[in-house]
Amino acid sequence: MRAYLAILLFVILPYKSLWAAGPPVTAEDRKVDSLFVMASSGELEFRDLVAPAIDSIAAMGTAAIPRLIEKCDSRNARERHTLNTIFVKIGRPAVPYLIRTIPGRPAEEVSRICSTLGEIKDSSAVEGLMEVATHDDWRVRSAVTGALGDINDKRANAVVARALADSNELVRKSAAVSAGKLSIDDAMPALVHLLGDDFYGARFCASEALVKFGPKAIKVITDSLKSNNDLVGNLGCTTLGVIGGDSSGAILVAQLDSRSSLRRALAVEGIMLSNSSSACGAVEILSKTENDPVVLFYIDKTIRKYDSR
Repeated sequence: MRAYLAILLFVILPYKSLWAAGPPVTAEDRKVDSLFVMASSGELEFRDLVAPAIDSIAAMGTAAIPRLIEKCDSRNARERHTLNTIFVKIGRPAVPYLIRTIPGRPAEEVSRICSTLGEIKDSSAVEGLMEVATHDDWRVRSAVTGALGDINDKRANAVVARALADSNELVRKSAAVSAGKLSIDDAMPALVHLLGDDFYGARFCASEALVKFGPKAIKVITDSLKSNNDLVGNLGCTTLGVIGGDSSGAILVAQLDSRSSLRRALAVEGIMLSNSSSACGAVEILSKTENDPVVLFYIDKTIRKYDSR
């Protein structure tokens, strides 16, 4: 009982002056305000009330959304996280409200709204998101690109593919992840190009995306192994290994003749990952002439893996 009295005082006092000075506040607004204080509370004594309060607001559906929208400019991280959780729980009914909120909002708020739309994963948000895909602020472009991948609607393919060449590295990273989720075949050459990106996050996300394409990505990766950018071929070897199979193994065998010890090491590691027994024979042959300690380390690991079968 004492806890509920404390909550009542905690809720009523801060909002009393607001109700008196501002526009008319509805019963729904007051209910949302009261519940939201509990839902976003970091106080230990209120922890058991957080989840029920969130569920109660979400259960109000569209009646709660306008008041929640007013809170989107909060500077409090806990409140922002709570808003995201509630909107995602409300789901599809929240989408048009959030889309209408985007114009005129600061970039930081827009990026959060776009991320929330991605978590809701409803295709009705796609058109609205694409309208801000070329926003001046990279945070918005990154959030939009990531959200489009999460929603997984093919209408966004062209937007995501263009973002692979964005000037900002975090946008390129988001685009690589989304291209993999959307399985955009036409994006494979751009993803291979990203294997040589200056930003490691973009490189490794591109590799993970290419793995999702499976065997059909092998040819475009193979064509890039002779790139002047060594990063492309080096990570290409690893990517081929993760894709796996004898086709990948055969291509990796050709890399064992590279003048670069790093490339040879990565090719051997790729063969180990590929589970290609036929390619392992070439590794055994290489062991007789190889002198580099790193390459020899991977040769030993690969031979022991296949010998254990």
